[in-house]
Amino acid sequence: MGEYAIFVWPCYISVVILLAGLGYTSWTAKKKATRKLEDLKHQLDQLDSQD
Repeated sequence: MGEYAIFVWPCYISVVILLAGLGYTSWTAKKKATRKLEDLKHQLDQLDSQD
């Protein structure tokens, strides 16, 4: 890389940090959506049992 290493390595590090952040936000959003789905299923079961 020679003299360009000072520019290339920070870009690699930035990409790794960005991908890790995106992965974490996707994972937390999936957990939240799954939890909400389970709550909605539970509410639906309660409504079905009332009939």
